[in-house]
Formats: sequence, structure tokens, C-alpha cells
Amino acid sequence: MIVTVTNPPTSELPVLRKVVRSSTIDLIADQLRNAIYSGSLEPGQSINEVRTAELLEVSRPSLREALQRLISEGVMTHAPGRGVHVRRMRTADIDDVYAVREAVESQAVRLVIRQGRSTSRIGTALRELEHAIEDNVARTIGDADLNFHHSIVACSGSARLTDLMKVSMVHTRLLSLSDKRGYEVRCDVLDSHRNLAEAVAAGDEPRSLAIVARIMAEAASRLHGPVDDFDGQVVKGTDAETSADDQWLRLREQTH
Repeated sequence: MIVTVTNPPTSELPVLRKVVRSSTIDLIADQLRNAIYSGSLEPGQSINEVRTAELLEVSRPSLREALQRLISEGVMTHAPGRGVHVRRMRTADIDDVYAVREAVESQAVRLVIRQGRSTSRIGTALRELEHAIEDNVARTIGDADLNFHHSIVACSGSARLTDLMKVSMVHTRLLSLSDKRGYEVRCDVLDSHRNLAEAVAAGDEPRSLAIVARIMAEAASRLHGPVDDFDGQVVKGTDAETSADDQWLRLREQTH
């Protein structure tokens, strides 16, 4: 079942802030990732080096280095004569993105359980997902869903897994934003996510890993296209979800 709703404006996603330390490549890359994650920079959008550097108040060499990092992460693409663009995901990317997600999250689950690490952050993220689903705003649900999965990785205590998850979250969002059907999210995921949180908290590794695999498989299957026996509830996003004070809007207007 597909539920279409008209969503009110939301500012739940990271708000763009000026980069204060123009020599810090990490900060510039984070700002660009956040802009992509929030939908402020759209799949296929070209990155005008001069205007983007002015917007972030950074030097062009620093911006160029940050863009190269994002290209290596698969978040941006570069083509001779065409410049740098936000990557537009294709159908062939779906299984690969979710295979990486499953590998990262499964290893995080193993670390959390085997090392007896605290799972309180997972519980907090689950409650945030519950509230988001009650609000019935597509982007808010999508954020809370990804934040739940990020919380599992964060609980592992592995900085490297957390870095991989950060990039995987952007890839996941790009898959949804690149979907020809438009941005949409499932709003009937509470049971599976609650079961996962409970299994991890109980230290049940086999059950936890099986739930992670099932969640990833179902998400990939939905993105591949309609399934005859799919009866999930889906909320579609709308343009109203883009913040009115989006500082990237000027770049979009100048590009189109």
C-alpha cells in the first residue's frame, strides 16, 4: 500500500554553516556530504567551483581537494570537459550499496555483542524513529531510519566502521534521491527495527545478523522496483520538505 501525503516544510536535516577554517578539508567535505544528504545538492547537479568556494568561504584549492575526496568515495563524479557532478545512482548500484551496508552493520553488531558494549544509543534512536513515523514526514522518517542504523555502528566503538557508515549513509540517500519514482520511504519498519534493537541488547548474535540481512534485502528489493507481493506502507516526499532558507538554493538556480 502506498500512502501519499503532503508534507510540511522541515528543517530536520543538518543546516549548512559557513566553514570557518578554510584550510580544513574535512570540514569542507562534511559540508558537501551534508548538502547531498539533505537533498540541497541534487543527483546530477554540477558543482561550480567558483560559486561553491564563495558560498563556503573557502579557497578553491581547498575545495578542489575536498571534491577529490568525495569523488574517491563515490559521492561525486568527474568527467573531462564536464567538471564535477553529484553522483546519480543507477539500478546497478543498489545491490552494491546494500552489500556494503550489510557488511558494515553486521560487523558492528558482532563488536557490540562480543564486547558487551552499551546499546542505550540504539534505544534512543529507536524512540526517535517511532516519533518520526508518527509525524509522517518522508525526509524525517528517512533521517531517523538511517540514524538508527548509524547508532548500531556508533555503539561498536570502531572509528573506521563509523567512517564507512557515514559514506554509506550518503550513498543510501543518493539511491533514494535518484529513484525515478521520487523520494519515498517505508513507514512500516518499526517491528523489524525494534526486533533488531532487542536482539542486539539481548546479545543474540545469530538473530541480530539475520535481521540485518533481511532489512537490507527488503530495502534493496523495494528500490529495484515494484514487487507483486509487496504490501509495505510508503510515504512519498515532496518539494515542500526543502528548507526555505537553504543556502544552496542560489547554486541550484544559477546551475539550471
